Amino acid sequence: MKEIIYRIILLIFLTSCIVQKDMERADNQQDVKTIQLSDPDQFIGKYKAKAMILGVFHFDNPGLDTYQEKFPFNILEDNRQKELNILLEKIAKYKPTKILLESNRVESDSILNAKYQAYLTGKYDISNKRSEYFQIGFRLAEKSGHARIYSSDASAEWFGADLDWDNYDTDAYLKSRGQYEKSNRYDFETFYHLSDSLKSVKSLIDYILITNNPKDRLKDHQAYLTKTILEGAGDNYIGADGVARWYRRNLRIFANAYDLTDFDKEVRLLLIYGAGHVWQLRQLFLDSPDYEYIEVNEYLSK
Repeated sequence: MKEIIYRIILLIFLTSCIVQKDMERADNQQDVKTIQLSDPDQFIGKYKAKAMILGVFHFDNPGLDTYQEKFPFNILEDNRQKELNILLEKIAKYKPTKILLESNRVESDSILNAKYQAYLTGKYDISNKRSEYFQIGFRLAEKSGHARIYSSDASAEWFGADLDWDNYDTDAYLKSRGQYEKSNRYDFETFYHLSDSLKSVKSLIDYILITNNPKDRLKDHQAYLTKTILEGAGDNYIGADGVARWYRRNLRIFANAYDLTDFDKEVRLLLIYGAGHVWQLRQLFLDSPDYEYIEVNEYLSK
């Protein structure tokens, strides 16, 4: 009887030790996971993708921006085409594996790719097409041996106050709220005018080098955080909602880029977007654990 009791006690003791070791092992594994998650450089995947943004002005401007361009630029002129060829040579050295264009993914991807396929077979002439879609996107994709291009833009619907926009006077409203002086502390109109004027006197490379400088992009972004953001604060918040709409669009663009990235392969994304998008998209890529962001000026300045 004593022997049976002894064996039972020994079995309980051994079982307890095993359970204790299992618990300690689980705790250690959890500690390792916690340490890993606390490391901002942690990357889970086979390959970390590279991403680069070429910020451009719209060669065939649709006039949708607040600032309306005043200085002429014709990418189809012979001297501009020569400059464009230099730009393409420099960007091609990045060896992009996917080229993402500022074209609506849901509405336009199949349409734009049909044109690209026709272009590759000589059935779609882009010699008279000014848009950067064609002059940079199509030509660079062909130069890089790509079978397709990618539309990656997205719309962001207005979700703020419903106003009578046809009769809405921004300056009058700001003055009525006592916000006019503060919202105009910085003269961004002169900044935009200067930037616009430079494209008519600078070479294409020199101009794009300027507009892709992070300091220039930060200055452009700051307009949202000074002038735009203030409108309607304490009332209808249309300024804050306008900035949120802009952020929302860029977040959707980043979501598309993320969706189009295969982390089991070596991917080098090139996004060709209006320069106004660069600051936010650049920040999203920089903050992501899945991308190594490459400054385009590293290639343009060589």
